[in-house]
Amino acid sequence: MRIVFAILLFFSASGAYAQADSTIVKETLVRLENAMIAKQYQEMEALLHRDASFGHSTGWVQSRQEIIDDCKSGRLAYRTIERDNFYVAGMGKDWATVRYTAIMEGVDSGKEFKVALHVLQVWVKTKKGKWQLAARQAAKLPEQPK
Repeated sequence: MRIVFAILLFFSASGAYAQADSTIVKETLVRLENAMIAKQYQEMEALLHRDASFGHSTGWVQSRQEIIDDCKSGRLAYRTIERDNFYVAGMGKDWATVRYTAIMEGVDSGKEFKVALHVLQVWVKTKKGKWQLAARQAAKLPEQPK
């Protein structure tokens, strides 16, 4: 009976831990997107993995440094990001995938944009226990905002 109780306790604790990490990943994603909107470069550096790959719906792919540099130069400026259907799709001890739909508005190379996207992100947990974005890929949704 003690063994069964110990097993149940272990799985209960594991589930609670995963839920806590799931919440932290979601909060960290929001922090990163808010940092991109507010041009908080130190926050962006802290939340983007050194090998981050940031894929846009146009096929354009940026490295961590390119994301930061393009935000600094004004080439890419996000004004708003409205998320919907926001959930952690998969979770391991040191990784998580997040999916959501969003309407994003901003400026790309001087041209205004407003686009509806489906976004997939991969987050990794560092040795220090911090979550960082390792990969992001977006695809345009069939229905676009006007």
